[in-house]
Amino acid sequence: MKWFKRKPNMDNSAIRLDQRTLYALSALLLLSQLPHVMHLPIWVSMLGAGIVAVKLWVHHRASAVGHFILSPIGMSAIALGGAVLVRAHYGYFMGRDPCVAFLFILVSAKFAEVRKPSDSTLLLCLAGFLLLTQYFYSQSILSALITLPAVLALGNALAVIRDSSNAPSTKNNLRMVGKLLLQGAPLAALLFVVFPRLPGPLWSLPDDATAKTGLSDSMAPGSIGSLSRSDEVAFRVEFKGAPPPTNQRYWRGPVMSNFDGQRWTVQESAARVRVTGAGKPNTTHYTVMMQPNHQKWLFALDHPTSLPMSVAADTNDSRVLAQMTTDLQLKSDKSITRVTRYSQTSSLSDSFKPPVRPQASLTQLAGNNPKAVAFATKLRAESKTNTDYANALLDHFNKNNFHYTLQPTLLGDNPVDDFLFSTRNGFCEHYASAFVVLMRAAGIPSRVVTGYLGGEMNGNYMIVRQSDAHAWTEAFLNGKWVRFDPTGAVAPSRVDTNMAAALGDGEPVPMMARAGNGWLKRIKLGIDEMNHDWQRLVVDFNNESQYRIWEKLGLPRLKLWQITVLVLMITGLWCLVVLGFPLARGVNMSAEDRLWFRYTNLLKRFGIERASTETPHEFIERASLALPEVSAVQTLGQDLVTLRFKRLDESESKELGASIRHKLNGLYFRHLLKAR
Repeated sequence: MKWFKRKPNMDNSAIRLDQRTLYALSALLLLSQLPHVMHLPIWVSMLGAGIVAVKLWVHHRASAVGHFILSPIGMSAIALGGAVLVRAHYGYFMGRDPCVAFLFILVSAKFAEVRKPSDSTLLLCLAGFLLLTQYFYSQSILSALITLPAVLALGNALAVIRDSSNAPSTKNNLRMVGKLLLQGAPLAALLFVVFPRLPGPLWSLPDDATAKTGLSDSMAPGSIGSLSRSDEVAFRVEFKGAPPPTNQRYWRGPVMSNFDGQRWTVQESAARVRVTGAGKPNTTHYTVMMQPNHQKWLFALDHPTSLPMSVAADTNDSRVLAQMTTDLQLKSDKSITRVTRYSQTSSLSDSFKPPVRPQASLTQLAGNNPKAVAFATKLRAESKTNTDYANALLDHFNKNNFHYTLQPTLLGDNPVDDFLFSTRNGFCEHYASAFVVLMRAAGIPSRVVTGYLGGEMNGNYMIVRQSDAHAWTEAFLNGKWVRFDPTGAVAPSRVDTNMAAALGDGEPVPMMARAGNGWLKRIKLGIDEMNHDWQRLVVDFNNESQYRIWEKLGLPRLKLWQITVLVLMITGLWCLVVLGFPLARGVNMSAEDRLWFRYTNLLKRFGIERASTETPHEFIERASLALPEVSAVQTLGQDLVTLRFKRLDESESKELGASIRHKLNGLYFRHLLKAR
């Protein structure tokens, strides 16, 4: 086989790859690059695809520029320039995104310098690894499906690289790979179900500096409003029993206690407390499947009565994923970098007794908002109690022409004064911030709580999106922290229904948060349900899932050696079934085809195998020359050709067939004697 052809008037650097091999490798590389188009910068995708295009162009048309680009100097310059651009684009290099982007460029560069069969083999390995890196971003069912064309291309490339001149057509190669995949699928499913599960992921990546999504540890005017324009899923929830009503779906996240006049931030010194959930009223149990956001907060309804526990078959195998602080934040020591599933219990109540008394800092003010302070002083003097004062503030928001909008007017250096007495339009963070400033101005400890409000049921689980992001407040009254949501005083439908119901026409509401149930939204919800089941049944398949299968089958938990024996037995039976397919096909052969099949198999015992390009006459002639001492080889072959291709009556056909079988038996015994 000739792997390479020398182009006329070219030196060794111009050696070209065999055309069929080149096409097979380029198809594999492009299909391996395709899943990354949505994850990487457009210039990285264009650079990788451009290198492939230049390689194909140079193969078909000699070009000095093209050969220089593909030369070691050109590829080294591209690799070095790519590294510099990746570093400049991301601002750092050690992380998932820049490393995958640089690998994308390097694999393309390797394709440009393929010269030998060993280079092709290495490229196959690199393309396969590049294909797997898409699972660093998503493990949805779409990610699995988009891998399939690349797997087929990989099988075709393997067949072509082995022998491009004699390999079957691409169509036959793809059919063969598909058949092998189907034959191996039952064994893969068996190993997936019974193989002991690993306790953690197969890989660990450093955090990406720019990969943080969702709520953060600070809040300023516009921060949550911009987040609410996103349809991205924050987490999904499965309830044990009926889900709570919409106005009780307050998903608690970061709690903001520090205020500098413009921005609210989390109090980092909040101490951890011991969780005691015994005797709490109106408790609900649920499981959260949280999407990776590279933050440290886990979310729970209202007031958590337990720590978030990883889901496991045995409670002894469960582990605590986060600790609770004095302000009821659930905070992990590590960022959430992969889909995290945890069980949680909460008490649904608008008030709770704190584990410790509030600090004096929760009454402190900062910034310059004199009008707000004067208004609070006057209104507090007119109120009998702190509770009456808080309700008076809510009544003020309700009756004084405040508007709920995702497009608020920009505020100046005195944001609370500007909002309360000038613009009077804003999103939840505006109302929460102003309410807490007014409460603190009256000497009442208070703070801002951020998280999510609401969620949409989709089948048997709830979807909470970034568009459900919300901010509310808590005030310390009569020895308890009491929840107040000033946004509900302005737009009650935001609390009772959803964000879209509270906003007017022309607001930039994301599609999945809009009211109604259009066909496109139904399709997306159906896809989300399918991905949720895929995540739950496949990606998150763990020891608990295995044990449930054993229980449904009425089987005890098997030991490792028992699992090994079971897998080997089933694998052996399946191999017998698969290998039996060629024999089964022989049952449907005609009598003439079965005799020809016996003839060719017998000659294989003598070391002579028919090539796919040989005609029967050519094969018989070559066999008779190779075995001149066995005269039956040629006579048998001639008789078989006569039987298969010449028109014979029934009696002649039976007589000739019997003669051929007799000669085949004699030749077979002769082979056995020779072997002895």
